[in-house]
Amino acid sequence: MPARKIFAVGYEFPGGEVEQIPYDSDRSLLDADVILFEPSLQYYSQGDWYQGKPSLSDHASFSVRRHAAHWSSEIKDAFEAGKTVIIFLAKPKEVYVDTGERRHSGTGRNRQTTRVVSEYSSYKAIPLTIKVQARSGQEISPVGDLNYLAPYWKEFAELSPYEATIEAEFTEQLLKTKSGGRTVGASIRSGRGTLLLLPPIRYDEDSFTNYGDDKEPDTWNERSQVFGRKLASAILELDKALRSESEETPTPNWAQTDSYRLPEEAEIEAKIAKKLKQIASAQEQRRKLERSLREAGKLRGLLFERGKQLEGSVLEALRLMGFSTKNLTAGESEFDAVFVSEEGRFLGEVEGKDNRAINIDKLSQLERNLQEDFARDDVDHYAQGVLFGNAFRLTAVEDRADFFTEKCQSGAARSRIALVRTPDLFPPARYLGEINNKAYAKSCRVAIQGAAGSVVVFPSPPTHEHDPVDTVED
Repeated sequence: MPARKIFAVGYEFPGGEVEQIPYDSDRSLLDADVILFEPSLQYYSQGDWYQGKPSLSDHASFSVRRHAAHWSSEIKDAFEAGKTVIIFLAKPKEVYVDTGERRHSGTGRNRQTTRVVSEYSSYKAIPLTIKVQARSGQEISPVGDLNYLAPYWKEFAELSPYEATIEAEFTEQLLKTKSGGRTVGASIRSGRGTLLLLPPIRYDEDSFTNYGDDKEPDTWNERSQVFGRKLASAILELDKALRSESEETPTPNWAQTDSYRLPEEAEIEAKIAKKLKQIASAQEQRRKLERSLREAGKLRGLLFERGKQLEGSVLEALRLMGFSTKNLTAGESEFDAVFVSEEGRFLGEVEGKDNRAINIDKLSQLERNLQEDFARDDVDHYAQGVLFGNAFRLTAVEDRADFFTEKCQSGAARSRIALVRTPDLFPPARYLGEINNKAYAKSCRVAIQGAAGSVVVFPSPPTHEHDPVDTVED
């Protein structure tokens, strides 16, 4: 029999003993036998504060709702498919999210746009009608003898402080606070499926981690691996005990023939088939929309991408500025960007660096490309060179050092090559993607043309309305 699989979502399982599923993944939970899930909002960047709580940006608001809907659906499907799903009851996180609704007041220059937000909890990712309150403590009392949960609880009770109390319709209550009798552990069971809601297991991450020469966390150490194997084994034994209590005899083939069929079964199967067809259609529509969403957000690659993805984002920004653009392969030469407008013909190289500035090597490559381009039979004039650099690409833009080394800048001045910081392309391109302002697009092209030998400074996009403010939805 193949080894039973454990998936962990939102919970950092020590030692790398189980498959860790990213919270922003679209992975199906049906591939696992046991699922560990911890509700979380730590994966989303905070935009601002509103009424004492974080207020997420528009994009983060969309992402948090989409991922919560995905996991809620996946947990429900896994439960109904007879899986064991363990929900670690982490402290609930509450934020404000953008509803997508806008309210407008005033006219002309006095026009104001109000961004409508609503409260959102990390527990939206759980497919239950449940009241969760943030309460923490160590003193927990079992309800009864715990049966299937007893071995697990005996082993890990001391590492399982409660961070939340819960109220809902449970199959059975398992754990309560010693004082006040509030529920901190329970189960919901249906058929062969079980939802276990338990206090999270907390461990000393520092003592489980190897650190590199830079003092940053590197790998799980041997201690974490021993602990992880013990925890995984206990979880699989817990799953085994749950399944043995609810094990049904599979229907033999001979008992599935028409002579033993019940009229209601055919009716229900027809309804299931219809729903499956609707689900398949909805999933295809979702995939199309997600492809469109990725394409719509392509310009953000100017901030953090490298390679072909960065090249594509640069070409899109240049198109919005009114350039005719393309990649070009001629013989053995390959040029990242050739772009043309009434201001002239330009040839560009695009480079992204993780943790360094753009150096002289890429500038030298661009100079060779300019010479090879001019040597082509169909080219009569020397193109103007432009080096697009995304240095320190994984660092927030405002925290980055100089994008180009001193040697690179000196070489660019000698060769009259324009230098473009790719994040600087983002504000103009975003504006031009929304508003077809030909005069502003021309001023951006002129900025590139006129920066031969220096870093391009793009004109700021025109402002056309006041910045929106937050308000809470009634």
